[in-house]
This record gives sequence, C-alpha cells and structure tokens, in this order.
Amino acid sequence: MKFGITTNIFREPLASGEVNLGGLVDFAEDEGFSAIEVRDDEASLAVDNVQDFLKDAGAKGIEVSYAIANDMLQEDDRALVDRGIERAALGGDGAILRLLASQSALAPKEKSGYTAGEIRAISDKAREYAGRAAGKGVFLAIEHAREPLRGDGQTYFGLEDIFDALQRSGGVPANIGITFDPANAVFKSLCKAPTEPGKVLEFLEAHSEHIALVHYKTTSGGEPTPVITDSDIDNEALFAGLSKAYDGIVCLEIPSAGDLAECRANIEASLEYLRKVGLMGYFARKGGA
Repeated sequence: MKFGITTNIFREPLASGEVNLGGLVDFAEDEGFSAIEVRDDEASLAVDNVQDFLKDAGAKGIEVSYAIANDMLQEDDRALVDRGIERAALGGDGAILRLLASQSALAPKEKSGYTAGEIRAISDKAREYAGRAAGKGVFLAIEHAREPLRGDGQTYFGLEDIFDALQRSGGVPANIGITFDPANAVFKSLCKAPTEPGKVLEFLEAHSEHIALVHYKTTSGGEPTPVITDSDIDNEALFAGLSKAYDGIVCLEIPSAGDLAECRANIEASLEYLRKVGLMGYFARKGGA
C-alpha cells in the first residue's frame, strides 16, 4: 500500500495563506509520503493551478487524487461533480475523485440513515456520474460520513445499500467504488448510526473489492484523536485486513490544527507512533520508514 496525506489536514494554514499547495508537495516529499489528496470542496481551484500542482507532484513521484464535497440529492449537484471530474481527469487515466452521496438527507435528528427512496435516487445519480466520469478516465470513490456502513434493511439504509441497489439495477459500474474511512463508521458525533469496531472489520472483509481509497485517522471512545494512536478499531487488525485485498492509497486524515507548526507536529507524532508499533511496514513509503 502507498501512504498518502490529505491537504485537509492543513485546512486552516491553507486558508490563512501560511502555506500553499506547492509547499505541501515539498512537505510530502520530505516526509516520504507517496500520495496527496487535494481537498477542494467546491471544485473551485483554477484548472491552471491544478495542472501546476500535478506537475510539481509528478516531478517528485507523488500520486494525486482529488476530493469534493457534493450532495447527490441536491438539484445543482451535477455541475459541482462535473467540475470535480474535469479537475481529477487532469491526473490522467484512472485518477480518483472522492465524492459524497448526500449528507443533507441525514441532517434530521430522528434519522439513522437514508430512506429506501433516497437509496434509489442516490444509486441512480451515482450510475449517471459514473458514466460521465468514464468518458474522462476518472474513477469515483464514494465516502461514507454521516451514513452508516449498513442499515437495518427496513427502517434505514447506508453505504452498503447504495452498492446493493447499483448491483440490482445493472451491476456496479467498473469505475465506481468506496472511499473507506474506518473511523467515520464509529465516530459518535458524526455517524448517524455508529457501529462496533469489529463490524467495521467485517465490512472491510465483505466489501474489499469495492475499496478504491482509504482515509485513516483514529478514534478513542468514538471521537477522533488529534494524532494517530491506539484506537477503537485495532490498528494492526485494520492494516492486516486491508493488506489482504487492497494495494492502493491509505491517506492520513487526522484533524486540522490551527497553524502550520501544529499541523506538522501532529503529523510527526502520528508517524512516530506508526514506527513505534511497527505499522510502517505495511507501506511502500518514499524515502524509507
């Protein structure tokens, strides 16, 4: 597997101008990361800027994926996704675009997941988007956040049900998969129906063929930790399970800190933990462990 990093870790320093995307390419190279996810929620980065970033990253042997924050049940979603596809496609055939299903549909307090009707609408939209992306050579990876990994099959539904609906309506398109974020599934103040850590590992085993990208952070008591550490989901069991069927990017996604120095310190602490407990051996990492 390749170890990567998301620019979202540097959300505040990027917003304040303390660092720019080019500086993060240099940082990734210095730390030995093999990939970067560019988080651009509204796909508002200028195409020229994305091309420059890709050129800088490519010169250092760093793979790039792209991420937006869309909502498939919103009327104006198609335009945002098309902008995301356009920018992701600049990375070449097979480039990954991380996108979302519908977070607004999960806003009401009483909801634990999607309704059956929402699942049908999301799967239809996902199939449409997969067709639009295929023409650009882009792979779509839907991330679960507020939705559960699985619903109860009757009163609420989750990520698994989207893929079941796709399968029943003609098969899962070849260019659509999952951005798997294990911590999101147990994240009590985010997920509408958080699950048990063991169930997350069971989901990984059952659906590993659909995983296209992995986001990695840790939780303690169902809430995210500022650095990678011992976790609700056993780290060794997680990576052992991933390594059996997945050879893509594991993207570090610890919470953003207020300034550049703190962001870098949290990343360093996370890497030190992974070295200490022997988990860096799962990664083919630039520059060594």
